Amino acid sequence: MKRKDNTGSSEQRIPIPPLSVVRVAYAERNSSLRTLKGQVFRVGYYNRRDGLDCIWLVNDAGRYEQTVDHKFLYRHFDVINFAEHNNLYGRKRPKLPPIRSAAR
Repeated sequence: MKRKDNTGSSEQRIPIPPLSVVRVAYAERNSSLRTLKGQVFRVGYYNRRDGLDCIWLVNDAGRYEQTVDHKFLYRHFDVINFAEHNNLYGRKRPKLPPIRSAAR
């Protein structure tokens, strides 16, 4: 499902595909997100027990670090890249590996 946000300027996909890349863009004054502003995460595979509105954020080390819902994601994060991935639950797929550093 796709929808426009209330400004009509950006696309919101629900559910956001796994392997998409998001960045923390906005945090309220007293939010714990303030320390993470600018950090990039990958969207992990969904869990059948949690449902499709429980988005797992995967850090650079490949750890499923925290969860958010779509409303929170689209309010506080910029979507850098929507993945073209249809396997929402990661069936027969390994967990996301750590990000490899670029060769110097």
